[in-house]
Amino acid sequence: MISEFRRIGNMLFLSHLVDVSGGNLSVKTKDGVWITKTKKSLYNLRGKDIVKIPFEKSVAWNAASSEAAVHINIYKNIESAKAIVHAHPVNCIALSLKEKIIKPLDYEGSLFLGSVDVVDIEYDKWGKAKDVISSYFKNHPQKQIVAAKGHGVFAYADTLFDALTNVSALENSCKIIQTNAFRNAT
Repeated sequence: MISEFRRIGNMLFLSHLVDVSGGNLSVKTKDGVWITKTKKSLYNLRGKDIVKIPFEKSVAWNAASSEAAVHINIYKNIESAKAIVHAHPVNCIALSLKEKIIKPLDYEGSLFLGSVDVVDIEYDKWGKAKDVISSYFKNHPQKQIVAAKGHGVFAYADTLFDALTNVSALENSCKIIQTNAFRNAT
C-alpha cells in the first residue's frame, strides 16, 4: 500500500496539484482508514508518513491529516468511496473564488467530469467542512469530486489513482478555462 501512496503523492506533487506540505490521501479498510499524517509532504511518502485511524475519533487521529474528519465522514456516508485525494490545484482554486460551478470547455473534462460544483465554507468555520462535503456527495451521488471555495478539491473513487485522475482532469480544464478567458479579454 505504501508504494501506491508514494506513487500518487509523487504524481500530485510533480503535477503541481499540491504544494510542499499540502494535500492528503486516504484509503478505507474494513476497520479504519490509512491516511497521510499532518504536515507531511506527499512527495516521496514513506511508511512512517501514513497512519491508520479508526472510524470513531480517538487519540490516533492526532497524528493524522487535519482533514481526517472530512475523509472519515465521506467514508461513513458514501459506501462506494474507497480512496480519497484532497489537493490544492491552483487554477481550480482561482476559479472557485469567482464561480459556483466549474464547467469544463474541453472534451475530456466535459466527458469525465461534467460540471464541478463549488461549496462555500467560510475559512473561520472550516470545522463544518466534514459535514458540508460529505452531505454534498450524499446529495449528489453521481458526483465524485467537489471544489471547496478558495481551498482545494476532494475527490473519491475506488482507488487513489482514479481519484487523482479526476483531480488532474479538473485542473487541466481550469487551465483551459482561464487561458480561454484571457484570450477573449485581449
